Amino acid sequence: MIVVMKKLCIIFLVGCTLSLHAEPLLGMVTKVVNNNVIAMKIHGKPFTCKNFGVLALDEIEGLENTCKQRLEAFQVQHPYYRYFSQMHLKRYQQYHLTIVDGQQCILYAQGKKSLAELLLEAGLAVHRQRSKEGITDYKYQRAVRRARNLKKGIYSDAVLRSCIHLFE
Repeated sequence: MIVVMKKLCIIFLVGCTLSLHAEPLLGMVTKVVNNNVIAMKIHGKPFTCKNFGVLALDEIEGLENTCKQRLEAFQVQHPYYRYFSQMHLKRYQQYHLTIVDGQQCILYAQGKKSLAELLLEAGLAVHRQRSKEGITDYKYQRAVRRARNLKKGIYSDAVLRSCIHLFE
């Protein structure tokens, strides 16, 4: 009886120890393709992460000519915006992430703040509304409001603001 109790205690302690050390999903950045697409390795396997719920400036299509020309002029005037994600993510560094829909993920680049939030706050992406309102949508909307109030990125230009409004 005592031997059985000792074995049960050992099994219980091992189980508690393993559950306390459960690690979050970590991915190592191998390449920043553009502001919205990040090549990573998760457990040694390649994975391409596309930010969940946002559309980066590089990916906006279907604009009328005036808007398209203004967006191109904006990108020429601010070439460092093209490298925004590279400035915030370090190659061969691990970051916490949550995979949402296959290739889409939420990549936490600054503590609890995701890369998508950072892009939205800088005015370098557009928030794509989701059918289910969740905490992510709330954080994204808050980041867009900050960018609008501070007139950052695409919100610094009246023509671009009116063009981008169609995508929000």
